[in-house]
Amino acid sequence: MNLWAIIEYYGNALMKSKSSILSFAIQPLSFIFIVYVISEGRFLSSAIAGAIVSFIVGVGMADLPIELVGMKVRSKFYDIMMSLPGNSAEKMLGISIGMSLPATPYLAILILTLLAKFGLSHIKYVAFGVVSLWIWSTTIGMYMGVKMREPLTVMRLSTVLTTILTVFLPVYYPITLAPEKLRYVLLLIPTVSASHLIAYDHPQYENLSMASLVFWLVLCLVLILTIEFRED
Repeated sequence: MNLWAIIEYYGNALMKSKSSILSFAIQPLSFIFIVYVISEGRFLSSAIAGAIVSFIVGVGMADLPIELVGMKVRSKFYDIMMSLPGNSAEKMLGISIGMSLPATPYLAILILTLLAKFGLSHIKYVAFGVVSLWIWSTTIGMYMGVKMREPLTVMRLSTVLTTILTVFLPVYYPITLAPEKLRYVLLLIPTVSASHLIAYDHPQYENLSMASLVFWLVLCLVLILTIEFRED
C-alpha cells in the first residue's frame, strides 16, 4: 500500500459524510465567532489564525494517534499495513494527509480571508506557519499513536494536549495580551509562534517565531530519522 493509496483511502472514507465534515469544523469556527464578538472585531485576524492552527493540530495530535491506536484494537489493518514494503513513517504520513483532507476547504477559506486583508505578500508567513506546524503536530501524533496502546488513554491525552496548545495559550488571541516577559517563553511553543506569524502582516516577533518553528522542525526530522515508527 503506497502513500497515494493510503491518502485516497482515508480521503474517500472521511469526505463521504457531509455531517462529519461540518462537525469537524464546529469548534474552530465557533471560537472565531466568540473571539470576534468579545473583541468587537479587533482580534479577527488572531481568531482566524487560531482556527487554522486548531485544524492542523487537531488532525496531527488528536485524529492521527487516535486512528493509529484504534486500528490496533479493532482490526488487523495496522499489522497488514505496517508489514507491507516501504517506510513506516511514510505510511503514517499518508494517513495524516488523508485525514487532513476534510480540513482543506476550511483552511483554504480562512487563508484566503487573511490574504484578502494583508495581500499576497503575507503568503510567506502563512505557508511557513502552516507547513511547519503540520510537520510538528503530525510527528508528535505519529509517535503517540505507535507508542500508546489504550484508545481511552490516547483520546484523553490528545484532548488535553490540543486544548492546552490551542485554547489556553495565545493562539486565538494576540500574544500582546500576555505579559511582555512571558511572550518570549510562549513563542517557543509551536502553536503560539505559528499563530503569531499567520495573524499579522508584519509580525512583531517574526524572528523569534521563525527560529522557534525551525528548531522544532529540526527536532522532528531527527525523531523521524532516528526512531522506527513501529509498536514496541
